[in-house]
Amino acid sequence: MTSYSPKYKQASLRPARLAIASLAAVITAGDHVGAANGRKERAAAFESRIAGEPVEPIMAIVSLRNQRITVFDAKGWVLRAPISSGQKGRETPAGIFSVIEKQAEHYSNLYDDAYMPHMQRITWSGIALHGGPLPGYPASHGCIRTPYDFAARLFDATRLGMRVIVAPSDLVPVEISHPALFPPKPGAGAVAAARVAEAQEASSEADQARLAAATATREAARQNIVQAPYAGFCLFRGRLNRIHSSP
Repeated sequence: MTSYSPKYKQASLRPARLAIASLAAVITAGDHVGAANGRKERAAAFESRIAGEPVEPIMAIVSLRNQRITVFDAKGWVLRAPISSGQKGRETPAGIFSVIEKQAEHYSNLYDDAYMPHMQRITWSGIALHGGPLPGYPASHGCIRTPYDFAARLFDATRLGMRVIVAPSDLVPVEISHPALFPPKPGAGAVAAARVAEAQEASSEADQARLAAATATREAARQNIVQAPYAGFCLFRGRLNRIHSSP
């Protein structure tokens, strides 16, 4: 059996202590970097051609390759932001879609009640635009995540029926004109705007009713969880009373 002096033990432990201290410093630095990245991710910047001015978008183009969304009005692009589309195996489908439903406060009914603020649905199979974390690569279950601030601004500006084009790469709309094209009917724009406004109001009322129903359901579930142990105790106590009172 070999014995070591305390001085030798202390000297031999010194490198290990230094290694542990270095590892702790690396972990702490990594935590700070992660926190900074998290803040940067949540506050991901988006570009605006007309900062502070009202936006009237007519089309949004999502580039899956560049992980970017660009919103256009009648004069050109007005908003641009990074995105996170569907991960491998749950890729966001390419195609031409329209905004068919809007909910300011939405929770997923497919993925663990996940919070999806300022949701704008483009398919009935579960694909939507909404605010969410942006890790810098495709990471969603198929939806198109955008920066939270961008999602809020876009939600306030869009109307039901706005075109959303999801493409493998960047696309740019091109203005065309031809004598064979039908000219716009006088007054048609005002009629369409009135119908869109009615649809928006109905969608907003439905959104509020849906949110109220979801809140009531959660509250009822919470009450059931609280009351269930007490009900079980009462049932157990009643059985004990019957046992003790039986001859």
